[in-house]
Amino acid sequence: MKTSPRVFIAVSALLALPVAPARAADGDWEHTVFIYGMGAAIDGEAQIGSLKVPVDVSISELFDALEFGAMGAYRADNGTWSFTVDATVMRLGGTSKTERGLVKGDLDVDQTTLMGTVGWRWTEHLEALFSLTYFDLSNDLAVRVTNPITGVVTRAEASKGASWVDPLVGLQYNVPIGDAWRFNLRGDIGGFGVGSDQSYHLLANFRWQANDTIGVVFGYRVIGFDYEDGKDRNYQRYDLTQQGPLVGVSISF
Repeated sequence: MKTSPRVFIAVSALLALPVAPARAADGDWEHTVFIYGMGAAIDGEAQIGSLKVPVDVSISELFDALEFGAMGAYRADNGTWSFTVDATVMRLGGTSKTERGLVKGDLDVDQTTLMGTVGWRWTEHLEALFSLTYFDLSNDLAVRVTNPITGVVTRAEASKGASWVDPLVGLQYNVPIGDAWRFNLRGDIGGFGVGSDQSYHLLANFRWQANDTIGVVFGYRVIGFDYEDGKDRNYQRYDLTQQGPLVGVSISF
C-alpha cells in the first residue's frame, strides 16, 4: 500500500533558519526578521498503532495538501553571540488512492514547530550552534481497503498527538561574496534519544542584500528525524526526511 500523508511537512518544516545577517560591530546588536517559505518533497514512513504507511510526497502534492501555513524567524547578533527563534505553523490534509482505487487514505495534521538557537562566533566566519526544537503534531489517519474480489470495504482509523523537544548541536559558516551577497552553510545533528532517536538539519543558501534594511534569501534545506513513542495501540513512529528549495525576505534594523 502506498499513500501520501502530506502533513508531515511539519517536522520538518520546521528547522529552517535563513542566512545570518551581515556581522554587526562587536557589542552592537543587529536585529533581523525573516518571512520565508519552502517547497519540499517528503519521504520515509509513518505509523500509528497498527496502521503503517510509506510516505512519498512531491513538492506539487505538498502544496495541494496545504490548508494553512505560516513561517517566520527573528535573529539578534552582536558579532560574538547570536540568538534566533524560528516558528512554523501548518495545517494540512489530503487524500491518496492506489492506482486501481482499492486503497484510500485520508490524513489531517495540525503542526507547530518552535526552534531556539544560541550561536557563538568561533572564528570570523564560523559559528558554533546549540538549539532546542519543540515539535507538536496532531494526526488523524483513516484508511479504506476494498477487496477486489468480494467488494467488501474494510475501514481503519487512528488519531494520535505527539510532542517532544530535540537538542541539536551544529556549525554555521557565513562569508560575504562581493558587496551585496553572502553565502551560508549550516549543519546540525541532534535528538540523541532525548526526544527523537535522531534528527538532522542541513542548509545552504545565498542572501542578496538590496540595501541596509531589505534582503532576499535563496537556498536549499534537508531535514530529517526518527521519532517513536508508546506501544501496541498507542504506538507511533515518524521516520521522515524533508528536502527542497526555500525563499525568503529579511528585514534588518
